[in-house]
Amino acid sequence: MNNRRLYLALVIPILLIIGSALPVPLVVNAAKYAEVGREMLMNNDWINLTIGGEAYDQKPPMLFWIAAVTFKLFGLSIPAYKLAVLLFSFIGIYSTYRLGKLFYGKETGLLAAFFWISSLGFQHFNNDIHTDTLLADFVVFSVWQFSAYLKNHKWQHFLLGAVGVGLSMLAKGPVGVVIPAAAIGGSMLVHRQWKEIFNYRWLIALVIVGIMILPAIAGLLNQFGLEGIKFYFWTNNVGRVTGSYQGSSTDYTFYLHTSLYVLLPWTIFMVYGFIQEVKSLIGLRKSKNTDFEVVNILAVVVFVGILSVAKQQNPHYLLSAVPFIYIISAKWTVRLFASEKKSKTRNTIAIINKVIAVVGPLALLIMPIVVFPETRWWFWAIYLFLYTGVVMMVFKKNDLPKQVVMLTFTVTMMLFMVNVNMLPNMLKYHTSKDAAELFNAKASEGSTLSIYTSGARLWNLFLYSKSPGTYLIEKEDLEDFLPRTGAWIYTTESGYEDMLEMGLNMTVVKKFTEHKQLTSQSGRFLNPKTRASRFLTMYLVELN
Repeated sequence: MNNRRLYLALVIPILLIIGSALPVPLVVNAAKYAEVGREMLMNNDWINLTIGGEAYDQKPPMLFWIAAVTFKLFGLSIPAYKLAVLLFSFIGIYSTYRLGKLFYGKETGLLAAFFWISSLGFQHFNNDIHTDTLLADFVVFSVWQFSAYLKNHKWQHFLLGAVGVGLSMLAKGPVGVVIPAAAIGGSMLVHRQWKEIFNYRWLIALVIVGIMILPAIAGLLNQFGLEGIKFYFWTNNVGRVTGSYQGSSTDYTFYLHTSLYVLLPWTIFMVYGFIQEVKSLIGLRKSKNTDFEVVNILAVVVFVGILSVAKQQNPHYLLSAVPFIYIISAKWTVRLFASEKKSKTRNTIAIINKVIAVVGPLALLIMPIVVFPETRWWFWAIYLFLYTGVVMMVFKKNDLPKQVVMLTFTVTMMLFMVNVNMLPNMLKYHTSKDAAELFNAKASEGSTLSIYTSGARLWNLFLYSKSPGTYLIEKEDLEDFLPRTGAWIYTTESGYEDMLEMGLNMTVVKKFTEHKQLTSQSGRFLNPKTRASRFLTMYLVELN
């Protein structure tokens, strides 16, 4: 499939997904990361990170720099911040294209890049932004550059590869080295490129990376001393694998079943591609053929293998492996549809994809019809238009371009519904943003908005408030915080009872009786008839 006009035409549904996601507020960790960037700007300190006024050591500063620069240029604009991160994500898209092209030609590179940008994983985590969003971009960039260097030995590729590793470590720490080391180092070992392995250039790369991560090291050293350095290089990485720092999962198949939806709508191509890749490598091994590429498969197998045995597991951790997964998928997909043989395989894949395309959007209609009834005519007009396109493609022949169009329309419908109907309605009950907006409208100059709760960290309260305060977790924290005349506090029902017991002179600005944490959905909440039984009560109070 070398029709560039097809990809250009499919830019329109991709833009629809991106556009529908821009107004969606940030919550949970995505809000936390944006708030670190905001406090960086407020403090005019780009090295020593804080959150809620307290020193922050969990992540390096790259994402926070992007947030701070964006907020400096455009004010506290979340859509502008999302677009800024998306610009960096295009580095990952282009690098995926170039890496695929380097090994397998332009058609494979284009298809892999399109798989990536149109996938549920890419679109969701460029909306719910994590440090892994950036990590995936810089990792595939570094692997592309080092792979290009090993092919043509041009110095600029080597230097840019080292820069890519440095950016990866600024995005999420030493985990940014794992894929480049596994993919490039493993490939050199497999092909016995001893001269490349024992080359002084790697010392130069080490110096480049060391210089690049100095801002992260300096901030940790300033605020946490040597313990901060240990945390960056060891505790925050190895501790999450072993569980000594965080995590207790024993689900070794977590990323296998997670990949089935993160890679949508291209999951079937992925499954076929990996089956073929394994069969091919086994065949090449038996034939003693040494002319084969292992960069992509090593990137996936080593990284996902480490993630699978780790005690802390999250879907977004998989992102860094996805570009390499899609290169393998695109490679075998292109070969399958270019072959005059394997017509049964092509037909089987087409049938499965058509079932996904037809049934998936119909199943999701439970959200805008039953769970959160949708009455806006333009929502239904867009949904019907896209579904009509899907149905038209179903009755076309089973070639690759038709399936790409059909599945692109399918994922567009899914994410359009999520961004326009599901998330906005769920966020109506995530009342911390409403509390922040009420504080912004009514609080006097000099007032601050703090949180008193031992439960979920409602970081978007800080992000959306004009003057964030601090996080009060225990009752002792609240006692140390007092007296603070004019301070505003957002708290749970039990927190409010604590404040009553302490005899505080306070005014209840608003009692939120329909609060539901976005990350704790349940069937009873999604059912409109039983939704009220899952509500919590939150209070916004002003201390007098």
